[in-house]
Amino acid sequence: MVDWEGLLKEASKRVQTVASRDSDHEVQRRVVGVGASGDKTLVIDREAESAAIDALVQAGDVRVVSEERGEVGSRRSRWTVLLDPIDGSANFEKAIPFYCTSLAVAEGGRLSRTKHALVRNLVSGDVYYAEAGGGAEKNGRKITSSTVAELQDSVAAVDLSRAPRGVIEKLVPLVVSVKRLLHFGANALELCLLAEGNLDLFVDLRGRMRVTDLAGARVIAQEAGATITTGRGRELDAALNLEERLDVLAAANPGLHAKLLARVG
Repeated sequence: MVDWEGLLKEASKRVQTVASRDSDHEVQRRVVGVGASGDKTLVIDREAESAAIDALVQAGDVRVVSEERGEVGSRRSRWTVLLDPIDGSANFEKAIPFYCTSLAVAEGGRLSRTKHALVRNLVSGDVYYAEAGGGAEKNGRKITSSTVAELQDSVAAVDLSRAPRGVIEKLVPLVVSVKRLLHFGANALELCLLAEGNLDLFVDLRGRMRVTDLAGARVIAQEAGATITTGRGRELDAALNLEERLDVLAAANPGLHAKLLARVG
């Protein structure tokens, strides 16, 4: 039996080691190409991905889907690991201290089959972990999402990066309703802030999120008590590849999610 919690922690620790090499920071920020996901690839992306995959392949019967290399291993493998080695690489490139590594393990070929999830804050070293049905934790301590009940009392993270005008217009009723609007540039880490009660809402209606962007944080947020769906309120599910694109509505609790959906869904 694979100790997935231990293996994910080891993989993320190796990424942390790569990201913490201060003497290499200028080199790590160089653009060296375009990854399988279509985004530009920095040196740090490639180095972090290699460090994580070297650990993950120890599981044996595993396929890795990662933003840089794409798919590593057979689609007939029992386990699929969704890897975003550096979520928030644009922040890393600009020396903005908010980025993480995200990992999720699915048994089967669907996002809904995710069993284990881990997000490591690569600046603070904080580790968020969840196993399906087992609750969520941060650094070994249980976390729960907030009980905020009204939109006007909510702190919302809304990703508007390169959003078309129609999406921005659709979000105006929400933007003028919430207590505070934020976006930090690393969606997996923002969903973890939702999971631990520091944010109340997370919204991304651009239809741009990949399974690697949200697979880990989705489980962590749900296990902490949050509700997370598509922009139309449907189950958030997809095939485990880099072609799928998703939009996301997440709220700290079911009642708040219903009000969010009514406002923008």
